[in-house]
Amino acid sequence: MRALPILIEADGDTTLTLTVGTGAAAQTVTGLLWDEMLGLVAALSHHEIRSTYYGLSKVRAAGAEEPPCVPRPAEPAEPMVTVRIPLAQARRLSEGLLDLLCWSAGFTAACGDDVHRTPYGVEQTRETRRLIRTAIAEATGEEPEPLPF
Repeated sequence: MRALPILIEADGDTTLTLTVGTGAAAQTVTGLLWDEMLGLVAALSHHEIRSTYYGLSKVRAAGAEEPPCVPRPAEPAEPMVTVRIPLAQARRLSEGLLDLLCWSAGFTAACGDDVHRTPYGVEQTRETRRLIRTAIAEATGEEPEPLPF
């Protein structure tokens, strides 16, 4: 059984509009009070009731059977960037970022509790290194080692 879209919109302070179905098969009733709208939704969502008062018909609202949808791969919410570099250079970048993170950890430890002297960009550096290591693992088929920093 297919899901039947039901849209409820406020007309004003006390009345509602109910639309059932989509496209050419959509049916709309305006000027409904709260209890009338609830009655329509209950009737439209009951599996044995085919039509309701106000002339709404679940069969007519459903329209013709649509072919099943093949989902597309999820698209990222924002544009993606791809950087292509040789594997050896990616490994050197990962090692350089590790050295930078190691230095940052030592510097932070030497500063003690002075939070105003900690280096900026540590989390971004860590995330960049994680992304590079993941790309290296995918390129070589190796499992990435746990990150010490």
